[in-house]
Amino acid sequence: MRVSFAPIAIAALAVSSLSGCSLLGGATVEELQVSVGECISDPAVADEGDQEVGELPVVDCAEPHFGEVYHTENVADEEFSSDIVTQADEVCYQEFEGFIGLTYEESQYYISAMSPTSASWDLGDRQIACLVVGGTGEEITGSLEGAAA
Repeated sequence: MRVSFAPIAIAALAVSSLSGCSLLGGATVEELQVSVGECISDPAVADEGDQEVGELPVVDCAEPHFGEVYHTENVADEEFSSDIVTQADEVCYQEFEGFIGLTYEESQYYISAMSPTSASWDLGDRQIACLVVGGTGEEITGSLEGAAA
């Protein structure tokens, strides 16, 4: 969801497993995890609004893509909380400048924060993943690390 947070807009995505494996086609939690430096070719990562996604298609960053993972961390909480979305937004905001080279407010790019849902939490999902994205439906080619744009 794109939410106003002072003068910024942050997109939040949720990795989910709607009713067991129906959305994921049997994907495991490990298959849902992303790594720093991976580029995602699914346009849903740059869409406005809450998105529930399963396994994400990773491509070489030299190819057109919709988002690049710039930070990941695991949630330390023992139980699922709706605060996880806020926690993801805050972590991704804090880590943005170190990756892009400009503050979020100065940059032309947006943040897409992926966090567990209650359903994926029950399957062991604990990952917060931060992606840098362009506008809705905007493809990026190449890495944005240090882009200062």
